Amino acid sequence: MDLDYTDPPSSLPPALITTIPVGTSLWRIHSASRGAADLNPIARPRVRVGGRFDSVDGSYSYLYLGDSPAAAVAETLCRNLPVNHSPRLIPRAQIVDRVLSELRTVRPARVVDLTGAGAARINAGVWLTKCDPSGYLHTRRWTAAILAANPDVDGIQYRPRHDENTLSWMLSDSPSVSSHPAVEAVGGLIPLDCADGHYLLGTLLTTHNAALGPI
Repeated sequence: MDLDYTDPPSSLPPALITTIPVGTSLWRIHSASRGAADLNPIARPRVRVGGRFDSVDGSYSYLYLGDSPAAAVAETLCRNLPVNHSPRLIPRAQIVDRVLSELRTVRPARVVDLTGAGAARINAGVWLTKCDPSGYLHTRRWTAAILAANPDVDGIQYRPRHDENTLSWMLSDSPSVSSHPAVEAVGGLIPLDCADGHYLLGTLLTTHNAALGPI
């Protein structure tokens, strides 16, 4: 992995834009105290706190979604698992008071595509979607630059760090907006720290050679 992280240039080349169609099923792992479509307005100026595409300064709010429960697990619970030793255990604290929700797009959502050659197209390295948290201040600065250069998009499309077979999205909006207008919750919530949640996670974590840690 190239660890020579760079900040974005003052002007980005035109990005590859794609659309998430109306009626697309999306999945999210989130706090049980928040709605499934709720945006997070919290600024994340510290390198190892928060996610890859969070706002550094609070200039936009954000939420993360996957194309399946597997994508949500890969990007939420497994993205920072080490790959140099076994066993790979998920601390139980990471699933306390968290739920898996299904959402659906209620209008087309336009996103900057960072899959395939999408990152190279804007002169970014593969690390933009694959680095560990040590590079997150740089990835967040790139995100701000991408959104500024493409003000009519709803966010970013990418592949989870440890699962190239699934898709993930970071959808963004103004900090004054509480929930993203392109998506709405459907169906029920699955609490992760219960028998049904443990069963679901057991199946999905096996793919990553991972498991829930002991209580």
